[in-house]
Amino acid sequence: MHITEDEVSTLQKFKKVVSDLNQDDGVLIRFLRARDFNIDIAEQMLRYAVQWRKEMDLDNYSLKRWNFPTHFDSALKHIYFGRDYEGAPIAWLFLGAWTLKQMVENEDLEQLRRYFYSVMEQGFQLFIDCDSPGNVVVDMEGLSYTQATHIPALKFFYTIFQTFEQCYPETLKYILVINAPWIFSFCFNFIKSVMVQRTLAKVKIFRSKEDWHADFLTRFPRESIVPELQPPIN
Repeated sequence: MHITEDEVSTLQKFKKVVSDLNQDDGVLIRFLRARDFNIDIAEQMLRYAVQWRKEMDLDNYSLKRWNFPTHFDSALKHIYFGRDYEGAPIAWLFLGAWTLKQMVENEDLEQLRRYFYSVMEQGFQLFIDCDSPGNVVVDMEGLSYTQATHIPALKFFYTIFQTFEQCYPETLKYILVINAPWIFSFCFNFIKSVMVQRTLAKVKIFRSKEDWHADFLTRFPRESIVPELQPPIN
């Protein structure tokens, strides 16, 4: 991760403050950037994240060790596929087709949380391997009014994203929301209150396929679009 000359001085001070946590420079600079280089606030955030990772045993993360019901993957479809022009990976979340309402109502919520954490950690490890923040494409095709306005599901997703913001800061490069129906604004207004301004600035929302195709191809090669969403070749 590139660190500018202006950031080096604050980073060195921060390293001394949190030396007991034994975190590398890449981790430290992400937490500093997330809190606009306020060392006190960044320290609180980092200590919370380190403790959370310890409680979740994420430093020894393995999807094989966390056994989830097989239907979780189909009900919460996602895939890591493709790279942008600079080599940063892309996570595709087919959120519009998720049956999160039914899952929140019928599944063990702690197990469901761990599933989301495992997906987050999988992406995080991929981003580390690529030495770059990652891109996220959120496909809202098929989002129904019932799913979008289900308050328990929205509250659940709110807590998941809150954990993401607190424990995985500055890991996202670009967030592209595609095929957003009119009802998407309701759930987005509910969720975005947990987003820091730095994250909100990375979000772009598109309603039409033509618009997101045009924007996508300025940032990503065509072959980085998942096959089921490939635009027609003119």
